Amino acid sequence: MNEQRVLMNLRCPAGVEVIDDMLEGHQRYQVLLSSLDLGLYDFLAARGASPRDEIADALGINGLFIRDFLGVLVEAGFLCLEDDRYRNSHLATAFLVFDSPFYQGDVIRNVTRNSFWNDLTAVLSGNETKRGPGGPSPGFIAALGQKALRGDLQFLVQTVAGGKDFGKAQRILDVGGGHGLHTIALCQVNPQLQGVVLDQAGVVETTRRYIAVYGLEDRVTAVVGDIQDDSIGSGYDIVLISHLLYKFRKNLGQIFDTVRASLVPGGLFVSNHWFCAPGCISDGRSVQSLAKTLQSLRHPLCREEEFDALFEAKGFDVIATVLAPATHGSTRLQLAQKRAAEPSP
Repeated sequence: MNEQRVLMNLRCPAGVEVIDDMLEGHQRYQVLLSSLDLGLYDFLAARGASPRDEIADALGINGLFIRDFLGVLVEAGFLCLEDDRYRNSHLATAFLVFDSPFYQGDVIRNVTRNSFWNDLTAVLSGNETKRGPGGPSPGFIAALGQKALRGDLQFLVQTVAGGKDFGKAQRILDVGGGHGLHTIALCQVNPQLQGVVLDQAGVVETTRRYIAVYGLEDRVTAVVGDIQDDSIGSGYDIVLISHLLYKFRKNLGQIFDTVRASLVPGGLFVSNHWFCAPGCISDGRSVQSLAKTLQSLRHPLCREEEFDALFEAKGFDVIATVLAPATHGSTRLQLAQKRAAEPSP
């Protein structure tokens, strides 16, 4: 017979606060999520510093919760409290007000609503629901665009636009371009550049909304297509592929052939992807590494030397390879020029 435990004599082991800290982090995230959904930061941006009762009435928050709800946001640094009035902090103004160019609202929502994190257990066990043929949701695409504007996009655009022949380029194809912001930005730099963003049917409407926001409907178009199944056209001066080739890892040779055929002689192939560290060893930031693995569809481009050899074999001269900043760790940004002569069979 098992000895009955005397509850009064049980002593909780040290370290349970680690669990509490993680749970509190989730609770703080939910407060942040609710504050976005309720429109708190846009309200304060329009109204200015306001007492909590006015905020509760305007946003429909039960007065029983308003003090503590706003208090969590003050502690987190998103709100400032002065003379019993709340206003947006510089942090909220930069990242949580919708009209800000650095708005991160969809990045925050994406963690639980439009991404692999939404049901991580199913993803880890290979039982997640497959996405439909239309592709990722508008919220997922918007989150990618908002992350790109943290500096990733600026670095890529500056690198490509810094090339000696960029000013002569007239046509660019952005394969799997999603939000289309890379092409939009490059067209802003080069006023004679015309852009085509190729993506899935469920994505291009979101792309078109971004194009309209930046007033480039006459120079940038979004079209439905697949680099494996459809003709992507020809006569392009630049072909850009960013964070897409993971799922084509077994068919990279075919993709390189397609890109080469679509470029004019001397045209530029721009590739921007993650590669595993030597030996596929983690860089010590496990959450970031897991996020990268999820976003790259669990198929990272592991062997840099094999990827580099494809440029040579398929008729390209690599003119630059640089480490580019990215949310989940540096990417390998490569610029390769199409050789005039046909590659050897």
